Amino acid sequence: MRYAVPMALLALVPAAFFVAARGNFHAFGRTQRSLQIVAAAPLIVSAFGHFFRTATFASIVPPAFPDATAWVVLTGVLELAGAVGLLLPKTTKAAAVCVTLLMIAVFPANIYAAGETVGGLHMPSVSVRLTMQIVYVLLVLMAVWGVPASLRREPRLS
Repeated sequence: MRYAVPMALLALVPAAFFVAARGNFHAFGRTQRSLQIVAAAPLIVSAFGHFFRTATFASIVPPAFPDATAWVVLTGVLELAGAVGLLLPKTTKAAAVCVTLLMIAVFPANIYAAGETVGGLHMPSVSVRLTMQIVYVLLVLMAVWGVPASLRREPRLS
């Protein structure tokens, strides 16, 4: 149960995003492109953490996953690939889907480490980390598709 509810909530975020849009998105130009860069940056930083602090990252992999080191390296590679994909115009949509799925897939590690001290850093609670992950997933989706048109406020005409 510790994993089920937060995982379900996180998995519902992309579904709710696309349901809210009903296929209609409002692009927002250069700001949206800047948001793609902002979304890629933490993936790059985290990927290098996976490669250079592998043991630290492996310590938060739940015991149910064998060979924690392999999972850490794999997710580091996927994060780096996702970051590059978000920055290349031809691959942004595929990358956004993959990054979103990756954020859901790695969330058990965040739940497992919640409230612990890892590598000298205190890990946030599940609720705080879930909120952070939801905001990040929405950032990635909006950076690529834009704002769901149904959520966009039209300026009032006087």
